[in-house]
Amino acid sequence: MRYEGHRFLLYRRWDYAPHGRTKEQQEALEAGQALFKAANFEHWANQPELVERVQDFLVNSVSSYRPSPYGDRPRDVINALCWEVRNGAAVIVLAKPAYIAHDGFVPALSEDERYSRELADRAERAASYEARSKAHEEDFDAYKQEMARAERAARPLKPFRHIETIAEAAARNRAAWAARDALAALALTTASSLPFMDDSAVDLDVASDVDMGSTAPGGAAPFEYGAVPSFGDSFDIAKTPNRGDPGTWYTNPGSGQMRLYGDTGAPAVDLDFDHPHLGIRPHAHNWSEGRRDKDSDVVPFSPWNP
Repeated sequence: MRYEGHRFLLYRRWDYAPHGRTKEQQEALEAGQALFKAANFEHWANQPELVERVQDFLVNSVSSYRPSPYGDRPRDVINALCWEVRNGAAVIVLAKPAYIAHDGFVPALSEDERYSRELADRAERAASYEARSKAHEEDFDAYKQEMARAERAARPLKPFRHIETIAEAAARNRAAWAARDALAALALTTASSLPFMDDSAVDLDVASDVDMGSTAPGGAAPFEYGAVPSFGDSFDIAKTPNRGDPGTWYTNPGSGQMRLYGDTGAPAVDLDFDHPHLGIRPHAHNWSEGRRDKDSDVVPFSPWNP
């Protein structure tokens, strides 16, 4: 056979240099051993002419070899040759035209034919390498997917977080309204007992007594206001936060407005109870892209379960 511009021959072991090998013959034998060690036997089996000559060599040189009457598969013929080479019954030798009169496995080729065959052989080996690389990448991708699936299966399940229903939110909202009303009543009671005027001011009970009638504006007695006390944050209208825990509701203690936060923690829905829009009370506003729908886009809803 020819390989990378060199010719190689098959010998029976006792036919090659039976009376001792020269240095040159030993080097030729070692070159054949290196070829066999790096050989692509699938490539050998795909060359019909090479397989035919190998079988002829086995029939004529190996007494234990018997071809099948039904025909041998090319791979079986090459495997039989490999067995004989491994056990030392046959040897592969690098040939030189100086002392080899024929080309061994394949006929002599012209330079153009040799170059064409070398190109074809290189293309075939490149295609084989590409196919093996692709198969390796596919196997590695499948391995990574399987490892990811196993990792997901091994993760502990996250505890279920309760999502408040409309009925539960409405009950909480009513409780907030009751607390707000109680706080307002307490504030009014406290304010009625506070001194709004100085001690030197005219007693308004006299000026407003029913028996004395109304006092003309020009004759009204002067009076002055004292310091008006601050009632603190309880009288400030709370603003509904624009951020919250995803999937939770927030109820404004002042207006009673309920707000649902979406997956990102941004507002998703507002439920308004304390004022009408388009004559609808209560009504709902939807949020999209960080903006609440216009007041003309409100929708009705019922806070009660059917």
